[in-house]
Amino acid sequence: MIDIGMAIGSVKSAIDIAKLLKDSADSLDKAEVKLQLAELIGSLADAKMQIAEIQEALIESDKEKKELENKLSQKENLFFDRPYYLIKQDDNNDGPFCQICYDKDNKLIRLNNDPFISGQWDCPVCKQEFQDKNYDYEKAHKRAEDTLQAYRNAFP
Repeated sequence: MIDIGMAIGSVKSAIDIAKLLKDSADSLDKAEVKLQLAELIGSLADAKMQIAEIQEALIESDKEKKELENKLSQKENLFFDRPYYLIKQDDNNDGPFCQICYDKDNKLIRLNNDPFISGQWDCPVCKQEFQDKNYDYEKAHKRAEDTLQAYRNAFP
């Protein structure tokens, strides 16, 4: 855990030692001066490490804050348009995203459009299929029949 008080204490200790050295430089012998300088360097090193930890924690906190702001913004713009979710962005919508994955795990998983069937969407994670208002049942049924017939002809 980061303790700002410890960093301030280390800086205060370094300042006190520096003042002591300044005020009594004439009365201290070399050994005492060296000891006081060693303590000063140690206090400054402690302060530097603690300030670096504080800086690292602030950077991490800023990163988490931005992530939370992005999630909040995303959640505010997310809406359900049966059978999937979309995100409102300016003049258009981003998506679609899997309704099951979002409702179950709160994950936005982009659906893949079936290139052969209009309105058919597949989730790459949960493998669920979705049909929206553009789904052409007759075309899909015809394609399934044609595929089945092709397999029957290939493997008599």
